[in-house]
Amino acid sequence: MKTSMTNSRAARAVPTAPVPEGGTVFPFADYPAAGTATEVADGIFWVSLPVPFVGLKQVNLWLMRDSDGWAMIDSGYGRPAVREQLGDVWGTVLGGRPITRLILTHFHPDHAGNSGWVCERWGLRPYMSQGEWFAGNMARLDRDTDAFEARAAFYRRHGLSDARLEKFLTEALPYKDGVELPPDHRRLRNGDTIDIGGDLWRVVVGEGHSPEHISLYCAERRILIAGDQILPSITTNVSTWPVEPEFDAVGAFMATCRTFLDLLHPDTLILPSHRKPFRNVRHRLHELDAHHAARLNLLLANVPRETSAGEMIDVLFTPGLDGHQLGFAMGEAIAHLNHLTALGHLQMAEERSRVGYRRVGGMDAKVAPAFS
Repeated sequence: MKTSMTNSRAARAVPTAPVPEGGTVFPFADYPAAGTATEVADGIFWVSLPVPFVGLKQVNLWLMRDSDGWAMIDSGYGRPAVREQLGDVWGTVLGGRPITRLILTHFHPDHAGNSGWVCERWGLRPYMSQGEWFAGNMARLDRDTDAFEARAAFYRRHGLSDARLEKFLTEALPYKDGVELPPDHRRLRNGDTIDIGGDLWRVVVGEGHSPEHISLYCAERRILIAGDQILPSITTNVSTWPVEPEFDAVGAFMATCRTFLDLLHPDTLILPSHRKPFRNVRHRLHELDAHHAARLNLLLANVPRETSAGEMIDVLFTPGLDGHQLGFAMGEAIAHLNHLTALGHLQMAEERSRVGYRRVGGMDAKVAPAFS
C-alpha cells in the first residue's frame, strides 16, 4: 500500500535539540488525564486508558489528524468504563470530525479489545497484519492464548508444579473477557507505507512479542509508533507458546531490535504502548540487549546439568506472581531456554510427559550482548 506524500509537516516536526548520550529522555512529565489527550507532535495526540493487569495499569492510544478525519492507533481493553473514557476523548479532541481509520498494532486485548465496537461505531474495517488477525480470532475461539487446558498441559510438561498450575487455571484472564473483534480486516505487510495527513508511515513488522506486530515509522518526522516492541522502563513479554513449542522468541525479538537499531534516526521520538513517550532510542535498544543477555546468563549460572522451565521460574522472577503472570513467566522462561538452545549452550530433551534442557559444554559459558 504505497501512496504519494502531500502537505508534509515534517519540516516543523523534526526535533532540533541534540539527544543526550545518557539514558532515556521523557519529554512529557505527566500522563494525559482521563477523558483528555496530550498533543505530543503536530497532529498526534496521546491517550492513556486503564487495563486490568497487575503491574501494567495503562495502555497508550494515538489519535492522528488525517485529511478528512482522524486515524486511531489501537483501541484499548474492551470494557464499558474504558469505552466511556474513550468517548470523552473523542468529544474533546476530534472537533466533530470522524475516526476514518483504525490501525491495530497487535491482537492483545489491551490493543484490540474495543476494535469491534470502534469499527461498528465509525463504519470501519481495521488495518492489521494477517498473523495478528488470525491470532485474535483463534483466541476468541478458545485456541492459541485462550487454550488454557492445553497451556496448562504444556507448562506441566515444562516442570510447573501442580499448585502453580491450579493458580494459573483459576486466575488467568480470558481473552474474550476484554475483546470484541470486527468480522474482517485490511491486511498490512512489512514495508507497506500509509499516508496519514500527508506524512508517510512505514510499516515495520516485528516478532517475539506477538506473531506479526505492527509498528509505524515516519522517517521525515523522526517518530516511531512503537506498540509493545520498544518500551521504556519495562520490558515487553517475550514468550514461547504451545502452538510453536520450539520457537526462539528471544532471538526473534532481538532481531527486531536490530532492525530498529539500523533503521531509526538516533533522535527519533518513540511513542510506546505503555509508559511515557521517550527519546534516545539507541540507548534503550542497547539496554534491552543487555537485559536479555543478563537473564540468559542468570539462567546459565543456575542451570545444573539438566533443568526445566518450571524450575527456573524462581530464578527469573520474584515470588508472588498471580495466575495470569505465571502464564507469561512460563512463556518467558521457555523462550530464554530455547534461545540458549539456539545458541548451542543447551539441548532440549523432549519426552512424552516432560521437556527438559541439558547443558552442552562447560559450566562457565557466557552470553554476550548481541549489539556490542
